[in-house]
Amino acid sequence: MPARSITVVLLLLLFFSTPSPRKALVVIPAGASAFQLAESLTSAGVLIRKEIFLKTTSFLKIDKELKYGSYEFFRFSPVFNIVSELKKGESVLIKVTIPEGWRSDQIAERLEAQNIVGRDEFLKYVRDKELEGYLFPETYYLPPASSPSYVCAVFKKQFDSVFSEELIHQAANAGLSPRETLILAGIIEKEAKSREEKFLISGIFHNRLKKRMRLESCATVRFAIKKWSGPLSIEDTLYDSPYNTYRHRGLPPAPVSNPGADALEAASNPMSTDLLFFVVDSSGQHNFSKYFDQHREKKFQRKRNK
Repeated sequence: MPARSITVVLLLLLFFSTPSPRKALVVIPAGASAFQLAESLTSAGVLIRKEIFLKTTSFLKIDKELKYGSYEFFRFSPVFNIVSELKKGESVLIKVTIPEGWRSDQIAERLEAQNIVGRDEFLKYVRDKELEGYLFPETYYLPPASSPSYVCAVFKKQFDSVFSEELIHQAANAGLSPRETLILAGIIEKEAKSREEKFLISGIFHNRLKKRMRLESCATVRFAIKKWSGPLSIEDTLYDSPYNTYRHRGLPPAPVSNPGADALEAASNPMSTDLLFFVVDSSGQHNFSKYFDQHREKKFQRKRNK
């Protein structure tokens, strides 16, 4: 092929090749060389010929300026467009919202559904690092195909910014260590229906802990038996597990959910109250009592109204 024809072809590939309507995700790890980058782009079907990409970056002297991250390119994009995007370094980010009180398995399902990280590898990392409770509920913008360590670091950083030294100091004054506060906050998050209730239920749980009464939290039973919906039976509450606070005094050994800011604040700074009991009525509202006889009557009334 004459030199002039070759030049025309190269220019077409560089500036005027027609992209496919299909997109491809390309993840560029930190420290990747221009050659490794070209290999990834070619494997994903973004580049037609990696040699054109390498010659272009070398000629422009920007092969060391290409930024790592996650990118979406149309297949067969013009090389100049690809180089421009990599030089700008504007990675693709996916919006994901983690609701308050979700468990790590629920979070893992959502992260995988949004192509952020695989469910199983995320759960393994959370279990190995004992991060249940620290996966702070919030709206995040995360790159696709992230590592579990990166995603968990983002969640944990947000947790640390919310669970402040002030809250830790308040919790210590209330008789709880930071870890105990987190565990209690996870229970409060699952039991309470509003911010106000979180502080009141926290006060009740603090009272019961001080009196060495069992917490008798249904949230801990559900976590122990993995029964996430439907009514609990008496047999359920008798299930032998260190997480079952109907059978064991004190707090469970680890969090049963990932609490939000209000639950952490409530666990650290409980409402002052003389109440000791609460039960959900037939309408889904909580009824609170000071004495067991009152509590038992409200439980019977709930059964009669069903």
